Amino acid sequence: MTAKDFKSLMPRLKRMTVGNVEIARRVLVDGISQVDAASESGLSKQRVGAVIKAVQAAARAIPPDWEQVDVWLPPELAAKVRQMAEEAKAQLTDIGDDGFLSSS
Repeated sequence: MTAKDFKSLMPRLKRMTVGNVEIARRVLVDGISQVDAASESGLSKQRVGAVIKAVQAAARAIPPDWEQVDVWLPPELAAKVRQMAEEAKAQLTDIGDDGFLSSS
């Protein structure tokens, strides 16, 4: 992610602490590892990972409470899951005051 890309996300990161935004910038823009960011910041690797995940979700305009699911399924079930995902995305209509998409 470029510094310009990251800067454009700032309105969506208002709820994050300044420290967490800086950690995300160090990882996503400067290219340091999450392990190094955890060491620098004193946060756990898991917490740094959660911060990065939240910023990436904001970048993709995914609601913060959504979860990524990665499973192996028979083709017919996989098709149903993809259809459900498309329907859920279609219901996202408004960008709220917090900068995230919200359901109608």
